[in-house]
Amino acid sequence: MPLDDASPEISGNERYAFTVNGVRYATNDPVKEGRDLLQKAGFNPASEHVLIELKHPGATSVGLDEEVDLSQPGREEFRAFRSDRTFNFTIDERGYEWGAPTITEDELRAISDTPENKALILERTDQPDHMIEPGTSVDLDGSGTEHIRTEQREYEIVVNARKVKVTSRDLTYAQVVALAFNPVPTGPDVIFTVTYRKGPPANPKGTLPEGGTVTIKNGMIFVVTQTNRS
Repeated sequence: MPLDDASPEISGNERYAFTVNGVRYATNDPVKEGRDLLQKAGFNPASEHVLIELKHPGATSVGLDEEVDLSQPGREEFRAFRSDRTFNFTIDERGYEWGAPTITEDELRAISDTPENKALILERTDQPDHMIEPGTSVDLDGSGTEHIRTEQREYEIVVNARKVKVTSRDLTYAQVVALAFNPVPTGPDVIFTVTYRKGPPANPKGTLPEGGTVTIKNGMIFVVTQTNRS
């Protein structure tokens, strides 16, 4: 990816930018080997690391002697791992490689360009398929290749003891109140208290404030209580 001459990141003749683990680097040579990219980013010895090129969608390993043309659009984002092997998986039948034995839901979503309205489903042969929840990881170190598919997201939650289905990963205070009451009571003295439990690891339980938003998961329980201002 060529750099703009006015960019403050340019040093001398270094005109081609790339990132490794989110850190930006530059070089004056548009064609670099995988070994060069690792060494430029400080991953030494390069032979003890795995370099993964992120293609959005896609993630493939780059060999130490493999050339990368940084002048080509979309060939400038990489992840480096201290590892001696790669781990394989598929998302919607597209093959991916990774440099660690686990990968988070956020990373899966990012490298596959999966939007928030789609769920990531881990396919199993010996047990039911299950949704990969936000804040969780997938083990890639088992036998065989893990297979993941995407589908329209749907969560089943409980609001005031009633099961409801929603398609959004995040719910606002107003949305939860609307799920609890139909129609929603109104008036200058009407207020609501929204509490929840059995949420995802990042927010397992708590109180949702007015104007707030909360990330949900299957089976999450909400209790919405209507009170009057004193």
